[in-house]
Amino acid sequence: MLKVKFDYLIKRFDCFLFDQWGVLHDGKKKFKFIDKTLTKLKQKSKCSIILSNTSQNEVEAKRDTLKKLKIDELYFDKVITSGGYLEHIAFSKNKKFLKFNNLLKLKKCYLISNKNKNEVINNIGLKKSNIKSAKFILAMSVKPFENIDKYKKVLKQLFKRNLTMICSNPDKFVFDGKVKKFVLQVGAIAEYYNNIGGKVIYIGKPHKEIYNYALKNLNFKKNRVLMIGDNTQTDILGARNYGIKSVLVIDGYNKNEKNFYKNKSLKVALDSASSKSNYIIKNISI
Repeated sequence: MLKVKFDYLIKRFDCFLFDQWGVLHDGKKKFKFIDKTLTKLKQKSKCSIILSNTSQNEVEAKRDTLKKLKIDELYFDKVITSGGYLEHIAFSKNKKFLKFNNLLKLKKCYLISNKNKNEVINNIGLKKSNIKSAKFILAMSVKPFENIDKYKKVLKQLFKRNLTMICSNPDKFVFDGKVKKFVLQVGAIAEYYNNIGGKVIYIGKPHKEIYNYALKNLNFKKNRVLMIGDNTQTDILGARNYGIKSVLVIDGYNKNEKNFYKNKSLKVALDSASSKSNYIIKNISI
């Protein structure tokens, strides 16, 4: 992993895929340096794409995240989210999505979500159901401070019914700037369900299909595309799966993933990572 500054990367790549949390913002506020960096990318005619595992769709991501954090959506050529990709899958007739569509057409889902209202659910036409009547599980998000123990009993009941889970956010953890703590994400719930024998199918990073979707109709060679993220298990692994280069943002990594390594040094933690980036940077400032 080569330690560089972001200017070095601007000269070598034409298309930049940005994770959100830990790269652009911390959930509470945007990082002060991003406007200068994103403006320079525009001036250099570079392509900037948000590629996020959030279960929000594009409209929600722009309205409820970017706008609230005062991040100008015009910096980005595309805003690609797991929730938006789920909507795309739901309305696609492509046979490669058959395993998803066979579930979604059943309509009745046991929903794991931190929202009372969900635009993705409404747009697809799904019905929130209880344990007894649900035909599948849709895991989208959890509230800060929730503990996985809260879900274990329910997940065991759902497993007894042999229900398949669609997880639309594979992230397992994040540093939440609003509560200033390392908090659970719904990917950890999906991982637990899989560990007890449940079937889980995922939408989002690190699975290469969402990279295909993000770069659809763009003619960049893969060696000119860069993934920028703070998570080796999703952002960096996803880039490797798709065949593009990646850069790990250390500021975000230290707050997020390094929590799993507790007392280990940064070097030891990075050496222990199963997926290694091509580059490392402190943050995306220029």
